[in-house]
Amino acid sequence: MSLTIISLVIIQSEAQPVSQQQEKLLDNNIAFSLLDSFEYTLEVNGTQIFPNDTVRNSVVNEYSPSVYNISSIQYEIMGHTINASNVQIHVYPTKIDEVNTRVGFQIYADNAEVRGPSLNKSYDSLDIRSAYGIYNKATDKMTIRMPYSAAMQHLLQ
Repeated sequence: MSLTIISLVIIQSEAQPVSQQQEKLLDNNIAFSLLDSFEYTLEVNGTQIFPNDTVRNSVVNEYSPSVYNISSIQYEIMGHTINASNVQIHVYPTKIDEVNTRVGFQIYADNAEVRGPSLNKSYDSLDIRSAYGIYNKATDKMTIRMPYSAAMQHLLQ
């Protein structure tokens, strides 16, 4: 039998009170960290994501990463409608099965507008990252998933 002794160490320190601004920032960081654990889901038609059949085929049948432009996109997040024009989409597809394709994407747009019950705002640019979609060939629909923190970012910018 052996005896291990762990000595207690006391370190003297001095704390500064947290300012109201720092406290608010800390609360927002904690809230957004929690929101990252959950995803907001929306469904869009394939015609909103793919400008033509050639691009659609390249992405969902050949699984080729692509960058392409579409004139506009409209979708709804948490009861707010987002309209954006001059949209550039970067897609990174992965085959799931014969019907479904996972599509990681980034969307960049000019002249975005957010309209809804608690916000009416225009942006010179819109940048959506941290999102992905599951495209279903049979329904020609994509279920887009993004962390709530990313969705909220567009509403609180």
